[in-house]
Amino acid sequence: MNQTQGQKGRGSKPGAMTMAMQAVSKPAGPKVLRIGIIQSGKIVEERIIRRRETVSVGTSEKNHFILHTEGLPSRFDLFQVVGSDYILNFTDQMTGRVGLPGGVQQLDQLRSGGGARNAGSHFQVKLSDTSRGKIVIGGITLLFQFVTPPPVTPRPQLPAAARGGFVKGIDWLFTAFVVFSYMTFFGFVIYLENADWEIQQGIAQVPESMARLIFEEPVPPPDEPEPTDEPTEEDASEEATEESKPTPTKRAPSKASGGDKNNAEDPATNAEARARIAQEAAAQAEAMILGALGEGGALSDVLAGGAVTGNAEDVLAQASGVGVAQGRSGGALRTRSGGGGSGQQGGLGGLRASKGAGRAAGEGGEVVERRIRGNIKLESGGDIGGSGDFDSALVVRQIRKRIRAIQRCYETELRKNPSLAGKVTVQFTIQERGNVTGARATQNTTGSAAVASCVTRTVGRFRFNPGPDGGSVSFSYPFVFAPQN
Repeated sequence: MNQTQGQKGRGSKPGAMTMAMQAVSKPAGPKVLRIGIIQSGKIVEERIIRRRETVSVGTSEKNHFILHTEGLPSRFDLFQVVGSDYILNFTDQMTGRVGLPGGVQQLDQLRSGGGARNAGSHFQVKLSDTSRGKIVIGGITLLFQFVTPPPVTPRPQLPAAARGGFVKGIDWLFTAFVVFSYMTFFGFVIYLENADWEIQQGIAQVPESMARLIFEEPVPPPDEPEPTDEPTEEDASEEATEESKPTPTKRAPSKASGGDKNNAEDPATNAEARARIAQEAAAQAEAMILGALGEGGALSDVLAGGAVTGNAEDVLAQASGVGVAQGRSGGALRTRSGGGGSGQQGGLGGLRASKGAGRAAGEGGEVVERRIRGNIKLESGGDIGGSGDFDSALVVRQIRKRIRAIQRCYETELRKNPSLAGKVTVQFTIQERGNVTGARATQNTTGSAAVASCVTRTVGRFRFNPGPDGGSVSFSYPFVFAPQN
């Protein structure tokens, strides 16, 4: 009997397996919300909201469910948590039904019968843990119900035999090779650091090939054989020929020539004198031409009477400083004195002593072209618009840095038109990268399109680093040009 009672006592108390099964089957905490999305007759998404939180729908990415349909704002709180209860919010454009403790009701009935609270832009109805329903928003259907939260699936793990430890996963052969390589390289570096290398000093630093060039003397060239004084057969034959010829009579050197020594130096002296005379003759001829071209000169006198259609001698007789060559005067040149000429004559032999020739040579120097220079002035300008932020002082600095290139644009056209002057106003835009775009001349009072085009091209090549902040900026600056002389 005692045994029976003991068996009864043990049977009345559940075992450990039974208690574990009861703990699994017993719901832990309140039910959770399960929501499914149906579109075109197919379930496209299903989710269990394990935490009690407000569930929102709409087109924004921050919602729990992203729905693109008509009549739905970017965010709408469909299931709102108030305290520990869920509140269903729905609008006039939503249809469907919901199961409440009082029974299943349509959303239209809840709106018209007063079963739902009017919150202004939408209606509200309180849900319980047994509530379920269907809400249609455009072409999308939402199904919801409250279910017991399913158990959390644990992360999969390998068995203990397969997991092993850290040491078992080491590749000892590869590890030994890495350690050996590291020790070898490390030891070699230490050896290089501590090695006492011998440094050569003095002459030992010079390479051997260079040392040979410095210290070894070059081999002297072979000695040439000295010529002998013994006469050869050819010399004997030449002497015999010269003896057979008559001996010319030798003339004594004159005192004017200065003896043999002076005769040896005469060719060089004569060549220098001839060159000097030719230079003076060229200067004299140039002076004559300049005198003839000047006011009252020979050419002016010849053309003063009209076209040369008469006798040449009669026409030339009208010109001062020009005459018809007669007799020995045909080889003489008239020296120049002033623009009209003096009619004086001089031979080529007297050009060295002529003061007029020296003056003509001085007046006939190199003609230097007058350098055309222009002045440029930068008037006040500045920012005229744009979305960026940029310091106008940097623009003025860049313009003054390239002002010589802009001045060359003006001086190039100033050579063609010495009276060229005026103002060119250039408008341009600086982009964020620092490059210049849209450079154009908004004003040009110089009358030269080439100046304006050259200036705009020069401004268009400007570069700024860094560029404007926040966008591009437009500037306008006027350049005033005027000749310097």
